[in-house]
Amino acid sequence: MKAQTRLFLLVFGVLVAACRSPQLEITRPTPTPTPLPAAVLTPDTSLVRYRPEPIVGQLVLTTQVAPDGTPRDERSSVPVGTQQLYLAVRVTDVPSGTRFVAVWVRGTEELGRSERQIDQPLAGPQWIALALPNNLTLRAGDYVVRLYQDDRLVDSIVFWVGDRRGTLTEESATLVFSDAPPSEGSPVRAREVFPEGTTQVIAILLDAPSDTSTTLWSRWTLDGQVLTERGADEVTMPFVRTFTLSRVDGLAPGTYVVEIFADQRAIARGTFRILGATPTPTPVETAASVEEVRIVETIDPGTGTPVGAGVREIRGPARVYLALFVRDLQPEDTLEIVWQRAGTVVSRQPVSGLSLSAQWIVLPFDVAHEANNGPVTYAVTVWLNGAAVAERTLVVTP
Repeated sequence: MKAQTRLFLLVFGVLVAACRSPQLEITRPTPTPTPLPAAVLTPDTSLVRYRPEPIVGQLVLTTQVAPDGTPRDERSSVPVGTQQLYLAVRVTDVPSGTRFVAVWVRGTEELGRSERQIDQPLAGPQWIALALPNNLTLRAGDYVVRLYQDDRLVDSIVFWVGDRRGTLTEESATLVFSDAPPSEGSPVRAREVFPEGTTQVIAILLDAPSDTSTTLWSRWTLDGQVLTERGADEVTMPFVRTFTLSRVDGLAPGTYVVEIFADQRAIARGTFRILGATPTPTPVETAASVEEVRIVETIDPGTGTPVGAGVREIRGPARVYLALFVRDLQPEDTLEIVWQRAGTVVSRQPVSGLSLSAQWIVLPFDVAHEANNGPVTYAVTVWLNGAAVAERTLVVTP
């Protein structure tokens, strides 16, 4: 009996010791979580209303303005001794910080400047007035006032003081071009085309009265952009005046237009060309295109698309929209929208930096009221990378 008891106690002790021995831990691999797909946020480009600069709609010369800047009369001439005169400018959606400057000029002489800094944004169309400087008294003659926006020429108005003189007319003067000054007794070597590398071109005004009391000056334009304005050279021959443009490194190739003015009255105009490897800007290689152009009165506020057919005639004042349907537009592509009123450029709107596969671009334009002038034709030209791709016209009635 005692032997059985000892055997039981021995087996029991072995079992207890086995239970107290350390256990081996089994490490199971932790499953790697499957990452969720990254969410790509695509900006919504369904609405594209890109207007990089304020719109200047109309310039008016006036002797009276309302408290809000609205002109109370419209003048093209004023009496001698006038001291109260304003350039009234109709602008739209002007951001703060924009600076407008009116430069008052007689012939090639700058008489004074009027400045207006926009401290608070101007929403919607409204007038601003730039007054003739207080120290100026206008004597008889022709004048021009030029409007600059942030040092960029926007437009100008020509006006005269007193009785307008007519000692020179456009029919009385002839303009030719040469690379050498004329000499008395020798024929003028007139040319219309100059070779690449030409360093000097002289505009020669023939049949010009030597005793004219007006100031003669010239405006030189290269491929549609104003290049410079220059006064007349020293008089060396009777009835002949010259205007010289020279560059040591050669004149740029392209088509030049030269206008000669007596004060602010154009009396002659001529064109010449300088040859070169690239006479015009090389178009950017691109697949971009402008497939449709419309002038409309309304756009869909939700989609930014034009509503209705294009308009051809409208009564001012009014806001219209130029709607362009573009395809494959890249950031390096440049669109430029140029508005002209009766042949004079009133607005340039560059558009660049956009990436659009197929999209409408809508740009607003404010049409001014045409008071007592009858119907006026506006023309808008669409340029893509330096090439004109579309043109539309709009007749504005009073």
